Amino acid sequence: MIKQQYFSDSEWATLLQTPKQAILTVILADKTDVVSLLKEMQAAVQILATELQRQDISSDLVKSVIASLNEVVAQESLQGEQLLLKQQFELIGTIQNFSSTSDGQKQAIAHFNQVSSILMSKVPVTQAEEFKQWILAIATQVAKAVKEEGRFGIGGERVSRPESGALSSIDKALHFKP
Repeated sequence: MIKQQYFSDSEWATLLQTPKQAILTVILADKTDVVSLLKEMQAAVQILATELQRQDISSDLVKSVIASLNEVVAQESLQGEQLLLKQQFELIGTIQNFSSTSDGQKQAIAHFNQVSSILMSKVPVTQAEEFKQWILAIATQVAKAVKEEGRFGIGGERVSRPESGALSSIDKALHFKP
């Protein structure tokens, strides 16, 4: 497993924030109603919780990140639904700190650019690509979690155009080829 000691504390903290940044990028992609936003946040938190329980990950870097994220979760005094609600409120708090959705997306893309630089200098390209694929998988699941642009649950699309654009932005920002 790739050990945290290969990274500075700030680099490791940046890597640990990447799944949350991917979630925020997708959530901020659509200007949506409050109910859809809350549904998407609830789904996103549940998706991340499920990802942290996966045992079929082959990437050493992803395993290490999951282990560290699980350590953070284990330190929480809350469990189950209470923990999920707390994480949803943390997402809402993060979103409230942005001056606009565009600002939030710009900050997330800057985060992905920073992650790209960190990984290019610390791990082989294959490890970086595996991390990227894991992050994109999380973001894609969040994008598919709530139908967009429909009326009363009818119509709409699984992944809206803005969400597709957000996924593409994540993909481009996490670039590991010289």
